[in-house]
Amino acid sequence: MKKVLLLLLIAVATFTLVGCNSSEYKVDGEFLAYEVSIHRNAPMVTTVTVTIEKGKIVDFNIDARQGSATENDGSWTFAWNEKTKKELGDDYGMVANGGAVSEWYVQAELIEAYMLENGVDSVETDDETFITNITGVTMKDGGYTKVAAAALELAKEGKFQAVHCNQDDLVIATMLVDSKGNASELLLDVLQGQPVDGTFEWRSKTKQELGNDYNMKGASAIGKEWFEQAQAIAEYVLANGADSIETDGGFISNIAGASVRDSGYSAVFEKLFDFANYSV
Repeated sequence: MKKVLLLLLIAVATFTLVGCNSSEYKVDGEFLAYEVSIHRNAPMVTTVTVTIEKGKIVDFNIDARQGSATENDGSWTFAWNEKTKKELGDDYGMVANGGAVSEWYVQAELIEAYMLENGVDSVETDDETFITNITGVTMKDGGYTKVAAAALELAKEGKFQAVHCNQDDLVIATMLVDSKGNASELLLDVLQGQPVDGTFEWRSKTKQELGNDYNMKGASAIGKEWFEQAQAIAEYVLANGADSIETDGGFISNIAGASVRDSGYSAVFEKLFDFANYSV
């Protein structure tokens, strides 16, 4: 009888242990995915962040940052808006200027709550991508469900991602974190805007993807390509912390193998480490 009871206790303990580790999400934190686009001849990035706590999805956060295009004597400049759609709040003007039933941030919060309760794939749209099954939401699915699904996949991998808007570029950083809190594979990248004759376009490849074709080596003070310098920066930051970069006149001054400007790199690393709740 005692032997049977012991085996039963072991079985229950084993089942409990397996149950505790059954979640798809092994790492807690905020996992961000993004999608770039063009809005009114200016850059735009849509982001969705999913928060994981104790292996469970506890929050979605949808946002977007748009840019502006300015013409002066035939010369165009492109820049990111200072605030995101959510940060603009009522000032985004979707009610006043577009006759919407409620502001963008209000509808975004309704979509977030619906996805949290029912799942990302529960959102329905018509042929023009207008959301049809969430009370109080009349706007289009501007890539929100697609980006949310991508954020969930990153959460399953334990892959954190952050973006930072700089001039008309998007600075990107990614990092893997395992279930024990160990970080690895920190990567810095940049997707540049490439306007053509006053028309904004995104480059088809990031700086990392361009590799040697980015052609910085010849103009570099240390004779290194951008991706080589980005690797040196990432290795240093992973070992020394998100706030470890020092500059002189805007140029990175304390990392051997790097002489480029800190063009939003420190900012994106700080966001990334904050998402992962990671520190050195």
